[in-house]
Amino acid sequence: MIVIKTPLRIGFAGGGSDLPAYIDKKYSGWCINATIDKYVYVLVKKRHDNKIYLKYSENEIVDNVCDIKHDFIRETLKFLDINYGVEIINFADIPTKGTGLGSSSSFLVGLLNALHILNGNPVEPRRLAEQACYIEIDRCNKPMGYQDQFAAAFGGLNIMQFNFNGPTAVGVSKLDYSDQELRDLSEHIMMYYTGITRNSSDILSEQSENMNTDKLQGMHDNVRIAQQLAIDLADRKFNSISKAMNKNWILKKQFANEISNENIDRMLEVAMHNGAPAGKVTGAGGGGFLLLYVHPNRRAEVANGMRIEYPDLKLMPVKLDKYGTRVLLNTEEYQWG
Repeated sequence: MIVIKTPLRIGFAGGGSDLPAYIDKKYSGWCINATIDKYVYVLVKKRHDNKIYLKYSENEIVDNVCDIKHDFIRETLKFLDINYGVEIINFADIPTKGTGLGSSSSFLVGLLNALHILNGNPVEPRRLAEQACYIEIDRCNKPMGYQDQFAAAFGGLNIMQFNFNGPTAVGVSKLDYSDQELRDLSEHIMMYYTGITRNSSDILSEQSENMNTDKLQGMHDNVRIAQQLAIDLADRKFNSISKAMNKNWILKKQFANEISNENIDRMLEVAMHNGAPAGKVTGAGGGGFLLLYVHPNRRAEVANGMRIEYPDLKLMPVKLDKYGTRVLLNTEEYQWG
């Protein structure tokens, strides 16, 4: 039996420039992202009865891989040529759909990691990320970019570059921060769950289509923001994050119609009125989590202001995580004859 935990991620700048619709035009995308201490867990174990048991938001019991409804699991088992009975259980620290934290890619990276280990062939992070990109984008036809899979596989605070050769050309530069520096940076981050879930595919599809319009210049500007933030973070200029996030959010709202709405705008307005210098919605937008950058001595003020205006809004404690997908449990079992 194998149990894997894989981190979720937040993005500070450059989101969207990892989409094939942008980089296939031979533009270079840049993203600054970080994994956090909230996880997707995957448990896998072989079964003696040659059946496939799946437990996620639904339950499935099938005899044949092709009969699996869950597209990521079906295509992963087919890709790895799994021809034995297996049980797969998935659960997470957060709601797993439409939260903007890359949970689908984290699940896929964790599943690949678990099955490779179950087969006795563990693989390194880059290969996990590349395989996850292939399954998610090419086999499951999701309008996704490449940053989520690489963030889940590598973990940490990263500068990522994307080029037209696809996932094999993704550059990952981990910012070599000490544990104390990561703790200090974590103290500047506040996250609220809006309770709004959405289908990121619709937003990302529209965003991809808009790369053929005047929105393209906005994505170029978005990349430049990420490039400057990469320079500033290498120099430990943490407060540059707030400036980059604000610029990124202004641009991001132009890329697709459903990225923000009056409710989200009002939440961010309240947070900033009470002392948060920067805020945005994580992931594709439209719902999920609010990501705020707040000086530690203003956290209580921001939390109090949000509590008064939105008493049902949940504040999620969060710290940056410097590790990617990893094994929690690996136990040997004798196979039935």
